[in-house]
Amino acid sequence: VHKAMIAVGSRRSELLGRRIREADSTSRPDGHSSDVNVHETIMLESAADSVCIVLDFLYYPDKPLEMNIHNAVPLVYLGKRYKIRALIEQSEEFVHSHLESSNAIHFLLDSYLYQLDDILSRAIDVTAANLGATLDFNPIYQLPPELFRRIILSKDLNCDSELLSLLVYSYCCEHHAEDIDVEYLRELTKQRIMPEIDPKVALMLLKFYVDLIFADDEHCDIMDVLVGDTLMQRCIAVAAKHWQGEVYEPLIVDSEFNETGSPLKRRLPAHEPTAIHRSLPSKLQNYLLEKCIIEAKNDFDSERVAKEAQQGEKQAEIEAMTKSCDAIVRDLQNGLKESEKNQDKQVLKKHLDKIETKMLEMEAELELQKKKADAYKQELKRFRRVPGIHNFGEVCKKDPTVVDKTKCTYSGNPDHHFPLHRRGDRPPTQMPSMTAEFQNLAKENGYIYDDGHGSLLPIFYYVDTAAEC
Repeated sequence: VHKAMIAVGSRRSELLGRRIREADSTSRPDGHSSDVNVHETIMLESAADSVCIVLDFLYYPDKPLEMNIHNAVPLVYLGKRYKIRALIEQSEEFVHSHLESSNAIHFLLDSYLYQLDDILSRAIDVTAANLGATLDFNPIYQLPPELFRRIILSKDLNCDSELLSLLVYSYCCEHHAEDIDVEYLRELTKQRIMPEIDPKVALMLLKFYVDLIFADDEHCDIMDVLVGDTLMQRCIAVAAKHWQGEVYEPLIVDSEFNETGSPLKRRLPAHEPTAIHRSLPSKLQNYLLEKCIIEAKNDFDSERVAKEAQQGEKQAEIEAMTKSCDAIVRDLQNGLKESEKNQDKQVLKKHLDKIETKMLEMEAELELQKKKADAYKQELKRFRRVPGIHNFGEVCKKDPTVVDKTKCTYSGNPDHHFPLHRRGDRPPTQMPSMTAEFQNLAKENGYIYDDGHGSLLPIFYYVDTAAEC
């Protein structure tokens, strides 16, 4: 009976049926098999737990199959292993109809464990298509690099580029740093997949990528790699665009920590640089800082143009109001003349009073607008050029912590230190921190940044007169 239930019918197991026929063909006349047929098997726990469901499926053709998202993939595996076609059809149909974004990662892991490539591919595509809407990335962080790579490279990937950069950085740098090589990271961060990088991880991703490059070839020239490397260029471009938050402010934190007697320095025994770019190779640091300076100048120029445009609009508004007032006065004067002809002195006096009141209101409004214009002009005057002559000091080659302030390392004055008047011995390495340093200079007309093409670019600083008071 058991043989018939297992080996015959629409729910038969072709594998077990063949084993039974093989055993029957080797039986002796007394009914016993001439060979001892022992079937040993090793399977995962979830598959072993589902064996009872498979036996019920074979023995009870009318009983519905007890299937859910937790045992569906193991049942597909058992159906394929024991060649039970009816079980394969029903379990695969269940997986196909129930696979969705909320459980795709579960089906992905199960199909990976049981090496069911068809289900695995569908689960990967569903996961990739809903990656941008995922709220909990912890299960994804637990995936092996091979599966994570297939998700990111899926043709159905749907995820914002900056969010994707956060996900790839967290997976590669924080969870699987020891398993990632430079080619793996390059493949996951191609420009067509990740055109934009989140500013919060741009420098950290750049640092991790540079470390992988040197791990692959410790003697390489990083600037040669930079020429054709879009990932490095994208990271640098994003960091430069957000120079104030990603480069300038961390530098300020580091400088405050390093000050003698700093409360923060007394509390902490050791300090890792807050400015991440300082851990990059020196040539790459210089390149990044140059890009930051250019972006900072562009930001300043844009702000200045906006201020000037705003001032122009206010000035035009004042002029328009002045013309309007003049027109009103002329109309009133014309009316006054008509009144002189047609009205008596009492009516004329009342009319003159109205005109005087109106003129006083106009003058008050005009005075208010002039004060606003003066305020905008005063605000623009707070932007001061850095002096043409400034002593940045020369860093001692033997001890970098010693700076010789007696040596003038830079000058933009044509008459100063000829013939090295354009750049001095080297470009400046710091900005003046106090405006008091410039009080004894004749005028502030300096140019202290050389763009490398023979042109000097002005650098400005902002003087907060309210703070000085």
